[in-house]
Amino acid sequence: MDIQITKERENPLLDRKEITFNISNTGATPSRDDVKNKLVAMLNSQYELLVLGKLTTEYGAQGTIGYAKVYSDAARAAEVENKYIIERNKPKPVEEVKEEESSDEETTEEAAPDEPAANEASEESPEEAEDKEE
Repeated sequence: MDIQITKERENPLLDRKEITFNISNTGATPSRDDVKNKLVAMLNSQYELLVLGKLTTEYGAQGTIGYAKVYSDAARAAEVENKYIIERNKPKPVEEVKEEESSDEETTEEAAPDEPAANEASEESPEEAEDKEE
């Protein structure tokens, strides 16, 4: 994944820097977390201060166009941005995802009915037993 900044502009009214960039990728579209981590490293910023606005990939294209904003402090970002955008830009905890997957596996195993042992006596009537044998 290669990111090239195409436009950078200061917005003193909102106390932020607005960035437009192009991503050239050879495989699948990169995740928001990957793009955000790379931009934070490129811009020498902090993860909480960078808000990734949008990523647009055209059908069949190997490139993505994006828009991001870098705020001077986290309080200003929370004041200006919508709550859902702030939530979207929070890092996804890796541990919780693994715990959810393991808890799903446990519940499916517990929910599986136990098969009766072969040596247990059956409560079927003699007629039902004959139907099964045929």
